[in-house]
Amino acid sequence: MKKALIMTSVAFVLLLAVIAAGLNVIFTLTYVDASFSTFSAQGEEEAEKLKKELDGFTGGSTTFLRLSDVRETVNKYPCFRVESIKKKFPKTLEVTVTERAELFAYETADGNYAMIGSDGTCLRTSDENVSRTGGENILLKNFNLDVSIGKQAGGEDERYFAALLDAFKGFGQILNDAKANVRGVSLRIGGNPNNPLTSLFVIEMQEGVAIEMNNPLSKVEEKAAKAAEVYYSLGDIAKMYGCITVTESSGGTINAVYFEYGV
Repeated sequence: MKKALIMTSVAFVLLLAVIAAGLNVIFTLTYVDASFSTFSAQGEEEAEKLKKELDGFTGGSTTFLRLSDVRETVNKYPCFRVESIKKKFPKTLEVTVTERAELFAYETADGNYAMIGSDGTCLRTSDENVSRTGGENILLKNFNLDVSIGKQAGGEDERYFAALLDAFKGFGQILNDAKANVRGVSLRIGGNPNNPLTSLFVIEMQEGVAIEMNNPLSKVEEKAAKAAEVYYSLGDIAKMYGCITVTESSGGTINAVYFEYGV
């Protein structure tokens, strides 16, 4: 009886091996359909390099291909984001990739600039604040951050930086292109570093007017949207000077008011 069971088990294992070998022959990956959405010359160059790496998956089994391996290959290029990966049996792998847009520039201790996307990921470093599409990225001032290419920015001021990302979601509700309107952002920590009520963001707009956003760890997305509404209501001359102050009442109401003089 035991001998029969062993023979049955061996036969089953052999059957699985034959099936696996058959699937590998029948479902051999022969084509990688990679779709890239790029907007810079550097992005186009990197897309060509990445396509060659993705083509390296051809010749293997479509069945046993791990999509996580494909994702890791794309992740070696921090300026790209995977939108979708899927197998299209029997012989095709479909991959959709988008170039990430830079938003912020953070000057590091060595004098270089870390270019950071809207999701907080450090995309690359440069010796000057020039974005891939020309012009400057929004300069971060007085933030204490740890940055590493391909990783989320963190460090001592991580919670304020996370709030800043949310603030730009609020701006995005009103401003079509934040970089076209915002020049830089300063973090000012008040007398009590542990009390965000004493801290603020000072956001320098391109024309000259500033936005002073108090207590930026509370309702920051709503505060940014309110500030953007007031900014857009200003005439061309008023946008050249003055300050939009954004506060939150004890009842939670957000107020944004324009003053003619500087911060």
